[in-house]
Amino acid sequence: MCTTTTKRGIYVGRVLENRTLCDEHFRLRVGLEVFPAARAGQFVQVQCRGLGEQADHIDRQWEAGQWPSPSQPELVGKEPLLRRPLSLAGCRSVAGGGTDGVELEIIYRTVGTGTNWLGTAGVGTELSVLGPLGNGFPVRAGLKRAALIGGGVGIPPMLFLARALREVGVEAVAFCGARSARLLPLTLVAEPSPVGEPLLCVEEFARLGVKTVVATDDASAGVGGTVTEAFWHYLNAHLPVADDLAVYSCGPEPMMRAAADLCLARGYACHLALERHMACGMGTCQSCIVKLRDEGSDNGWRFKLCCTDGPVFDAREILW
Repeated sequence: MCTTTTKRGIYVGRVLENRTLCDEHFRLRVGLEVFPAARAGQFVQVQCRGLGEQADHIDRQWEAGQWPSPSQPELVGKEPLLRRPLSLAGCRSVAGGGTDGVELEIIYRTVGTGTNWLGTAGVGTELSVLGPLGNGFPVRAGLKRAALIGGGVGIPPMLFLARALREVGVEAVAFCGARSARLLPLTLVAEPSPVGEPLLCVEEFARLGVKTVVATDDASAGVGGTVTEAFWHYLNAHLPVADDLAVYSCGPEPMMRAAADLCLARGYACHLALERHMACGMGTCQSCIVKLRDEGSDNGWRFKLCCTDGPVFDAREILW
């Protein structure tokens, strides 16, 4: 748990590790002197370029009738202008060598200019990190069991949540999905069950005592098919009592919608960490709207922002 400061803000960290997990995913560990306490489900905005690489603003004069000639790399080249929102896979206080600090863990996929630059950041690279942002997953008092459903880059928040649940004594089982084994951002230490039986087969969850079901679209690892289908089979096989189970999910929207529909039909509490394009992460740009139920409004719904009101929402409130 990160407790060295309480104020959200911009912090400078150094890359401790930036390791390839699979074809397109990396595990990034960033060390910082201070960082606020963070919860599973929250995210950070990372500046995907090294500190000092942005050209200083220079006032330029030009003659009437001439066009200005911008020179900043974020305007004329491929340097990213905006920070990239990345979910947290972990946040913990560390001590060693006479130095106390905080370590952030982020698992990301290289999909564009910003994350491709991040994939080249070596150990020691300084990064600017804004956060923590948004609201985390709620855990109600007396909860007995939890199902964690993650797809692709929606898996990292489930790792963070698994640690938090273990600390309060909640039994969890993880369901992890990917298009294929080569795009699964996890470390397999045993063969996943081909019929969907939870096993200690994924290192990152196994070290927390959490059994995992792996599903891949092409059946290259674990169950063939979608992760929500695997979850459906698990519910039918184990029939957990509705009041005993809470379901948490993050990943592609069709996956989360399928999980939400299943949970609502069977009476399970369900919380989803939604994904939206977030330019600022703090509610300024108003770009990440989510349509939610609101019985008190004239039309029965209203917009909220994924970055500040979420990204975690109760599945009952979401209007798809």
